Amino acid sequence: MSEILKLIKEDLFTAMKQEVLYRKEGITNMACITQKNVSRAIISMFPEIGKKPSEGTDDDALKLVKKYISQQKERQLYIDKHLTETDVSGINANQLKKLVGTKMQELGDKLTSPEIQIAQKYLPKQASEEDVAAWIKENINFSEFKNKMQAMGPIMKQFKGADGNFIKSILLKL
Repeated sequence: MSEILKLIKEDLFTAMKQEVLYRKEGITNMACITQKNVSRAIISMFPEIGKKPSEGTDDDALKLVKKYISQQKERQLYIDKHLTETDVSGINANQLKKLVGTKMQELGDKLTSPEIQIAQKYLPKQASEEDVAAWIKENINFSEFKNKMQAMGPIMKQFKGADGNFIKSILLKL
């Protein structure tokens, strides 16, 4: 089983135990409920990739955590009124996807919620620009690729969980 999934399940178990303790005292603890909901949501996404949670790898878990975060950020766009009904009326699915992506990129880390913050703790810490650039210089031979951007695959594999736009910006500087 994935180490990330083990951590998610441990957090779920802990949140459930804490919630019971708080309820015995007549207290509703939203942090426990939110943790429980996030954990359950991520675990329930495994069938989408054709696997049982027990069969999932860390890569699978990372993929689902990122997908969950993306879904929550899109949801938050509407909650925070960064996108309104007027903005999206009359556009097709591709235009909507592009608009959502642009808004999410514009807002960056400003677009957050307790659910997003909880899910983000399961992502590996992003390497620094200097670390990535040093690894690229030591391990990537650009002559093997038609263009620099084709080197993103091996770099992303090395730095699991790294933001694609972050890696792209480093490649463009080299």
